[in-house]
Amino acid sequence: MTAPHGAPRVVLDRRTRVLRRGGVVRVLGGDPVTLVTPSPAVAPLLDGEAVSTETPAGAALGRALTDRGMAHPDVSGPDARVLEAVAVVIPVHDDAAGVAAVVDALGSELARGLRVVVVDDGSTVPLAAPSLPTQPPPTQPPPTQPPPAQSPPAGAIRVVRHEHSRGPAAARNTGTAAALSGGAEVVVYLDADVIPRPGWLGPLLGHLDDPRVAAVAPRIVAADPGRLWVRGYETARSALDMGPEPARVRPRTRVAYVPSAALAVRPDRLPPVPDGAGQGPFDEQLRVAEDVDLCWRADRAGAVIRYEPAALVAHRHRTTVAPLLGRRAFYGTGAAPLAHRHGAAVAPAVAAPWSLAVALGFWSGTPGGLLVAAGATARAWHRTRALTGHDRAAAELVIRGSVASIRQLPEALLRPYWPLTAVALIATARSHSPLVRGLRRRVAVAAVAEGLWHWWSAREPGRWPVDEPLGHVVLHRLDDVAYGVGVWRSAWAARSVGALRPELTR
Repeated sequence: MTAPHGAPRVVLDRRTRVLRRGGVVRVLGGDPVTLVTPSPAVAPLLDGEAVSTETPAGAALGRALTDRGMAHPDVSGPDARVLEAVAVVIPVHDDAAGVAAVVDALGSELARGLRVVVVDDGSTVPLAAPSLPTQPPPTQPPPTQPPPAQSPPAGAIRVVRHEHSRGPAAARNTGTAAALSGGAEVVVYLDADVIPRPGWLGPLLGHLDDPRVAAVAPRIVAADPGRLWVRGYETARSALDMGPEPARVRPRTRVAYVPSAALAVRPDRLPPVPDGAGQGPFDEQLRVAEDVDLCWRADRAGAVIRYEPAALVAHRHRTTVAPLLGRRAFYGTGAAPLAHRHGAAVAPAVAAPWSLAVALGFWSGTPGGLLVAAGATARAWHRTRALTGHDRAAAELVIRGSVASIRQLPEALLRPYWPLTAVALIATARSHSPLVRGLRRRVAVAAVAEGLWHWWSAREPGRWPVDEPLGHVVLHRLDDVAYGVGVWRSAWAARSVGALRPELTR
């Protein structure tokens, strides 16, 4: 095992805990949460918030921690490498202005040798190659280095056209083939509605220096941030924004996938598409969720995908309700095709019997239900303590699982299963039974409470949320309804309930 190349240290995740008891050091954290016991020889390396990977022992420990999501490679620092082996692929349909804006933002990278492939996916008016940006030289170049090129070389931008629209997956595959034929080793996909911010590329390439990493994504933030209504909601909780903290990307984790709107890959490290469904990394049969499919196929093949929020790309978010909800419903239609390809990884709810008992008992709001939840929690703690031999580690594991299950129940009832919830509420609307009234009241409380939880958890660590809570809760509920509509539409089209089937684990 070797440390990530170009990362002299790994930084412990904010949620990772180093536990010491009786001379034994254990590490609690990761995603999913696990407990590991490093050997006594490397335990002293865990005395700080970071682990140096410049020794064989440190490299082995750093790899073990990053593989589990307990730590993340530190790829910060300037990066002035030549970019002749890097190509940006921009798939586009009828957005020449967006392409021009992206190319203009890539001026400094183009001057260092970056190439751009624009794939015109059947635009009504064929796209021409955008003008090359000019980079002015620094006022006082360093005496030990030659001044950078003032403008990109001729031929740095190439346009490839599909006469008819074949979809984003096919466009990216076409761009990948063109980039590789031009000598690229790294391909960066950027949609025409994103603008990379200064310093965005260095951290991505730093991750790809690790021979196990096949892809890495930057954080996608709002190009025009706001605080109120749709603009505020999208600033806080865009479907493209995976949050402020780094992660290893894996199914059923905090960052289960990363969007291909901005994604850097090493195509030679990605698995081929099965059944000849695409001559490139993406499955061309998918018009939506092709990026999720790519992430999960790569993970299943043993490749590593990382999310690096230190690299920032700005996106033109939607600013009115109808386009926002329309897009969310469109994303939901990817559920059934993903279920067909990846099975239970798409399950809208995953629970163990003890955690389901905790959630049902908590949301019942009754003394008996709360007693059941407390009993299930105590039993889970006792069993976990027997496995870990550590009281605090067992408590943290059970608390995290309990909190997740308490939140997941209303999420499931109000997002993928909201039509069933709505039918149940309508069918009992005229009932005067205290039990039924209590259930309706609990659904209403859960809808508000989960919405406020969603608003609060969207904040940057240590800061207040960027938007106001009332609009956030309303839009979150509408967001869930729209996404659920898409899921049910996809299930109906596929004549399959695979995308709606929950999973009960042990």
